[in-house]
Amino acid sequence: MTIKMTQVKSTSISEIGYKRRTMNIVFKNGKIYEFKRVPRAKFDEFAASTSKGRFFNKQVKDSFPYTELS
Repeated sequence: MTIKMTQVKSTSISEIGYKRRTMNIVFKNGKIYEFKRVPRAKFDEFAASTSKGRFFNKQVKDSFPYTELS
């Protein structure tokens, strides 16, 4: 499944993408993570947040199963 990625303004995150309850995040350090079972509303909140890093740490990081892709 290919997810269209969008660049974001953040000090720690460079790109985010979402498709079928799967969210991908590319960090500025080059690491890519895939998060499963993410509701669309949660992704929309994340995309609209003023601090992507803070939102990630508080509402994504330990809330959804994930796989490190690279």
